[in-house]
Order: sequence, then C-alpha cells, then structure tokens
Amino acid sequence: MVSFVLCTTIPTFAKPKTLWLVGDATLTEYTPDTTTNTEVCGWGTAFEPYIHKRIEVVNIANIGMSAKVFVETGLLEKMEKLRKGSYVFLQFGTNDLKEKNPATYSSPEAFTRHINKIITTARRNRINIILCTPLAQPFYKDGSLIDRLGSYPDEIRHIAIYHHLPLLDLEQVTHNWLIGLTEEDAAAYYITLHPNQLVDGEYQLNEEGARIVAQMANDAIKKGKSKKLKKIIKKTH
Repeated sequence: MVSFVLCTTIPTFAKPKTLWLVGDATLTEYTPDTTTNTEVCGWGTAFEPYIHKRIEVVNIANIGMSAKVFVETGLLEKMEKLRKGSYVFLQFGTNDLKEKNPATYSSPEAFTRHINKIITTARRNRINIILCTPLAQPFYKDGSLIDRLGSYPDEIRHIAIYHHLPLLDLEQVTHNWLIGLTEEDAAAYYITLHPNQLVDGEYQLNEEGARIVAQMANDAIKKGKSKKLKKIIKKTH
C-alpha cells in the first residue's frame, strides 16, 4: 500500500516596512489638535494614496522641525529603532535657514553635519534614507518668483551625490510650477500668501496645493532612475 502525504505550504508574509515622513509644516499631517484650519494640508498626507500598501506610513513631520531639531531632541535615537529595510524621507531646509530662530537654525555647514549624522546613523541600522529638497516658496517681487531658500537645496543635492542616496528634488519641480504662475494664481494653492512674513512663518498648502505637490512627487519618482524610490510607490500601468 502506498501512502500519500498531502503537504500544504502556508505562505508567510513579511511584516510591512515603515516609511517615516520627516520634515517641516509643508509635509506634516494636520489634525484638530494641531490646527483649527480645516483647509491646511501637508503634501505628505496627500502623498499617502500613492504609497505601496505593504508600507506603513508614519508622518512625524512637524511645524518648526529642522535637521537640528531632529538630531538634538531625541528623534534620531527613535529612528534607530525602525525595522531594518525601513525608509525615511528627510525634507529639511525651510526652518534650518531661519537665523532669527536659534532653536531651528543651522548654518549651511552645520546643516550638512546634521544631515550627515542622520545618514550615518541610518546606514549603521540599515535604514534607507531618501533626501528631499524643501518646497520652493511662493515669494514674488515685481511679478517674478524670488528664491528665498539660499544654498540649502544645493547642500542637500551635494549630500545626495556624495553618499549615493536617492534624491526627490521637490524644490526644482515646485519652482518650475510656481514660476509659471502669477502671485494671484499661486495664492489659490495656499492658506495665506504674505511674502513680507516669509522669515517669521511658512506658506502653508491647502488641500489642492498639497494634492498637486504630491502628484509631482509621485511623477518625479516614476520618471527617475532610483529603483529604491520606485519600490515605495504603487505600480501603475
């Protein structure tokens, strides 16, 4: 008599990897606890529908966050506890350049040191860093878009090249977008538009503005060469 043993293989599924969204108010997830304005929206919130379902998104971006704040307030140590293979979007620069705010300000040289420390820590813990340049600001003078971000976006670009890291150059794509708009047109995508208050506050996206930036981020990833970035978003045909 021949006996047959039925073997069944139960598929095992890897635990979902985590994607941390780390940056300033333009990226954060707004809740009733953080704002009473129901129209304000960070592009990170609008970007979540594009992210692969096997990735758990944790948005820790916050108003006033900078690379200095991230390193000096214990968030760097918390990042070390992420699962190996997890992802971290880093979008700094907007608050780092504000010399009038010592709590967030870093000179370009100190800014580079902070970012390098985050990268070194991430690599030691096998965490994938994706560098993002800050969003261009809708600051217009005599009808022309004015750059108010200084050398900080270039610092990030140089760091990405030096460390061979994926770069999501949102400053470039949002600059190209805003340069094609008038100040009045741009105002439709923001909560307020007070160019003379740029140093003291940020331009906050509304839901439509956040949706446009998220779409541009998704398009940039799809068109880019980084296979690591492409793994984060859903495949579309």
